[in-house]
Amino acid sequence: MKLSTSTGDFSCYFDSVSDKVKQFKRLPFKYINLEQTGNIPLLFNGDDYAVDALADELKEAAEYAGISYVLSHAPCLDAYSELNDEHYWSVINAIKRSMHVCHALGINRIVVHASSNKDFDYKTFYNLNKKFYGDLIPTMENLNITAMVENMHIRPCVEFSTGAEMREFLDEMNHPLLGACWDTAHCNLNPTAREIGQYNNIIALGKYLKALHISDNLERGHQHSWPFAGNINFDEVMQGLIDVDYDGYFNFEASYTLLHQNNPPRSRKPFEHNGETITKLINPSVELKKKAVELLYEVGKHILNTYDCFEE
Repeated sequence: MKLSTSTGDFSCYFDSVSDKVKQFKRLPFKYINLEQTGNIPLLFNGDDYAVDALADELKEAAEYAGISYVLSHAPCLDAYSELNDEHYWSVINAIKRSMHVCHALGINRIVVHASSNKDFDYKTFYNLNKKFYGDLIPTMENLNITAMVENMHIRPCVEFSTGAEMREFLDEMNHPLLGACWDTAHCNLNPTAREIGQYNNIIALGKYLKALHISDNLERGHQHSWPFAGNINFDEVMQGLIDVDYDGYFNFEASYTLLHQNNPPRSRKPFEHNGETITKLINPSVELKKKAVELLYEVGKHILNTYDCFEE
């Protein structure tokens, strides 16, 4: 199994995705998850040139950094106010454009959050997502790209949170280009999923498991921490991956290894002293953050080596 990490590692330091990618030059990670959540203005405006220009910019950044894109995350947008209103189709088109960016970069797997609304019951949520993913399928087929539903945690909305719920939905959709992404941290935050356990949730997904979001927490907030900074048992995770013959990347979504002041949900406040705002230590430097990313790689290598499945 190969290690990958996400462009979100440098999200609070740089605005452009290409600048985030360039930070991986001389770092040990060679495989990257492209988070497109920050590109909504480009993806929303309907300008095909903007999509092509973005893909070209990202190609150049990858060549500079010496990395390959292996996975992506579509814009995180709630589609439903009214099912067929202008907003719904704007969201669908934004996600389709993110798929075109993937196609241009050679990425064949993209995470697409199920769309929900705080007023939905589970049946409404389930049926509307059949339409939501169904409206993406023609683009997926045209580009030969797999879209992956992700388990979510505690929000005001009804969501897929367990492997069994995702499996039921994917069985009914019954399409070879629909799969699942398992997020270890979301599982640990959701009481039902946590009680079932990482292993049993992964086993429930079985053949549908196509991607991972690996991070840790202490059940009290989505900290996006690295393994061993929380209470997730990664023996459960690894044994599950082995038992379902998982063939994807061991992909980190652990960008909170060192917290920037702008990492949600809480900000680090500046210090006022004698009428002066002091910010010398309000954030770790980019150089220190890169050291943390290096250590994240070593943590992942240790986990995979322990189970004799690490690949360069």
